Amino acid sequence: GDGHGTHVAGTMVAIGNNGIGVVGVTSNASMPLHIGKGLGDDGFGSNSGVLAAMESCVQSGAKVINMSLGGPDASGAVEEFLTKLENDGTDVLIVAAAGNNGDSSFSFPASYNSPLVMSVAAVESNGDRAGFSQYNNQVDIAAPGVGVKSTVTTNSGTDFDYTTWDGTSMASPHVAGVAALIWSHHPSKSAAEVRSALECSAVMPEQYGNNVKNDFVGYGVVNAQNALALLEWGDFSGCPSSAPTMSPTPLDCSEDVIEIRITTDLYPTETAWFLTDICSNTEVAEKLLGDYTLSNYEYITLICVPPGREYSFKITDEFGDGICCNFGDGSYDILYNGEPVASGSGTFAAEEIKTFGQCGTSPPSPAPSLAPQSSIGPTSSHSPTYSPAPTLTSSPSSTSSCSSGQVEFIFTLTTDNYPEETKWILKEAFKWQTGTKIAGESFGTYNSSQTTYIETICIKKNKSHIFRINDKANDGLCCDHGNGEYSIALNGQEPFHSGGNFGKKEQVKFMAFPDYSDMQAFTIEIEREPKGVYLDWTSKDEEENS
Repeated sequence: GDGHGTHVAGTMVAIGNNGIGVVGVTSNASMPLHIGKGLGDDGFGSNSGVLAAMESCVQSGAKVINMSLGGPDASGAVEEFLTKLENDGTDVLIVAAAGNNGDSSFSFPASYNSPLVMSVAAVESNGDRAGFSQYNNQVDIAAPGVGVKSTVTTNSGTDFDYTTWDGTSMASPHVAGVAALIWSHHPSKSAAEVRSALECSAVMPEQYGNNVKNDFVGYGVVNAQNALALLEWGDFSGCPSSAPTMSPTPLDCSEDVIEIRITTDLYPTETAWFLTDICSNTEVAEKLLGDYTLSNYEYITLICVPPGREYSFKITDEFGDGICCNFGDGSYDILYNGEPVASGSGTFAAEEIKTFGQCGTSPPSPAPSLAPQSSIGPTSSHSPTYSPAPTLTSSPSSTSSCSSGQVEFIFTLTTDNYPEETKWILKEAFKWQTGTKIAGESFGTYNSSQTTYIETICIKKNKSHIFRINDKANDGLCCDHGNGEYSIALNGQEPFHSGGNFGKKEQVKFMAFPDYSDMQAFTIEIEREPKGVYLDWTSKDEEENS
């Protein structure tokens, strides 16, 4: 053929961690594939050929069908087929490219009005709709579709290579891959639940405002981590689709928490890590190349896990020189329920593997609260007069006043002796740069030292959010110049994170679940810039994004 199908397949399933080519969305998952050829080698075909390929996939037991193809005309036969699948209760999700005409016309099969079909738009790296991507009220979700590198065939299919293409055909397999990936973790879930998890957890790019859905990117850009967490939680109330609300199987995160602390070297994008449950041979969490972007920086990830498991932690360096000590002093530490179980000075070469725990045995105790504190020593140039520590006179109400589909976010701040140096921002976001600002206060807003302020904000339920707090003098809230601190909580519960002993900023990423003490996969990611470290922020980043 012309390599189009091979390019699409590579985006979904190309094998990763082998140092060759590209990594597919489902590279670490084992799942059967069925290839249905709906078009000819020249890239063209008919509705009957497409229908035959769809029927073949369904008959072979496919749960997710990707269709990186389309045309301007609907087919009565295809519509009847989709209706029959729906009436028969066939558990299948069809993910299709929205089309490349760059206008508001409909493309099929993406635009069939069926609960089994999702229409996928293409976005650029900044979240903008790609100029070629068709936009209309059938668009459900978006994914990367510009400059996508993947596998292709050459020399009439006799050789293989890699190339970069644009198109909604490139966006669709990203969504199909995520659907297959999260479904493989929870095979008992329904197609309707998988669709709800994808749509409700999608991240709306900031430039499209606070709209729940629009014609350009649908519900937003697909996000695998968010979707998996939501599918595991199983509560879709407040979500756009009509999947049934399921009762979650609770896992008390106060019992079993793995905390991974990474201090990067001067080349953070070269670092990746993978946490695997050896007992079930499943990947629990990961950070890929490029996820870490700040040098000499402490990143913290907390992961809820089931009890009595053995884990393998693998950390890699793309350049092959570890994270210490040629180019910075990187290191890592792993805590299991607050107890150190593994660490490394960073002096490995290409990779290092540590194992801890044991299948069927109890994990270390006692369990920690989800609020790790920094142990970085302070450095500062202030010489203030200390004020007495404050007395907290009020606390957030346990009854949320937010509407259905929202949760109450409570931010409690106790200022230090320089309150005007504190600012904070809350965004609905998976990535800070493309998130939507919900609330915040600027430098100079707070003017009373050693004083407690409480802010309550209604935020979207089941969405990824990022909270960032800054100190203008690069010495945090504690403990050089007063005993300042902050905490964040949801729905009047105990804080799920607190801090104050940072440098220029601290950032917390979390999912806005209504009850975070009963979650199956509640992962909090914390980024902390140490005291004494000054990064080269641009003036735009300082004003708009810091």
